[in-house]
Amino acid sequence: MRIIAAFQLLSLTISVRALSIPSSQHETRRNFFKAAIVGGVATALPRVSNADIEGVITPNFSQEPPQVVEPTLKADETVLYKTRSGLKYIILKEGEADAPSPRFGQFVTIGYTSYVKLPDTPKAESKLDKYDSDNTYLIKHGNGRLIPGLDEGLHTMKLGEKRRLVIPPKLGYIGPGVLGPLPDSPYGRYKLNKLLNEMIDIKAGNIVMDVELKNIMSDEADQGYYEDESISPEDFQTLRNNISIKAKENQAARKQGGKITVDLVGAAAMD
Repeated sequence: MRIIAAFQLLSLTISVRALSIPSSQHETRRNFFKAAIVGGVATALPRVSNADIEGVITPNFSQEPPQVVEPTLKADETVLYKTRSGLKYIILKEGEADAPSPRFGQFVTIGYTSYVKLPDTPKAESKLDKYDSDNTYLIKHGNGRLIPGLDEGLHTMKLGEKRRLVIPPKLGYIGPGVLGPLPDSPYGRYKLNKLLNEMIDIKAGNIVMDVELKNIMSDEADQGYYEDESISPEDFQTLRNNISIKAKENQAARKQGGKITVDLVGAAAMD
C-alpha cells in the first residue's frame, strides 16, 4: 500500500509540475499572443461573436471562399488554401461531393494528430514535433472549447475528408479558459507547454493538425441555441432595447402595484 501511495503521490507531483507555469511565463505568453493578433494586419481578424442564452459562443466565420496561396500550381501538386483569419489548410483526402459539413451544435467525431512546427534555422530544417493524437475524439461543434483554428477548419470539411491545418498562434492555445484538444498524459501536456514556450521565445511557429472528419450526429437535446448565423448587430440592439424598456415598465409597475410582464420575445417580434 505504501508503494502504491508513493507512486500516486509521484504521479500527482509530475502532473502538477507539467501543468504549472510560472507567472512570468504566463505574462510572456499573453504578450506574445497579443502581438500575434495585433501584428496580423495582412489578414482580417475574425469578427466578434455574440454569446447565446446559455453563454455558449457561436464562432462567426467568414462565408467567403478561402484564397489559394499558390494559384499557379499544376494539377498534380498540392494546393494550399488560406482563410481571412489566417488559417491555412491542405486537403489530404477529399470527402464525398454530396457529403454534409458539420453545423454548430452537432456532435462531431474526428481523428487527429497534432504537432508544433518551428521555423527553419540557417543550420537545420525544423521538423514537425508531435505532442498529441486521438483516433476518436468527440466534440460539440461551436461550443467555444476548441482552439479557434480547429473549430474553423472543421466547419467547412466534408464527412470523410482529411485536412492538414496550419494554425497560427492567434488561432491556437489562447485564453480565456483551457482550450482543447489537450494531451491526456502529464508528459504530453509538459511537451506541449515546452513547445509553446519555444514558440514564444523565437516569436514564430505554428500548430499543425492532421484532422479526419469521421462522423456527424445531431444533438437531440439541443434547444436551438446553436446557429450558423449569429444574431445581427441590429437585432442584438433591438433585443437590448426591449430588455431595457421592459425593465423600466416593471419597475414602474412595482411602485404602482401593477402586473409585471416579461414577454421579451413578443416585444421583439413587434419591432
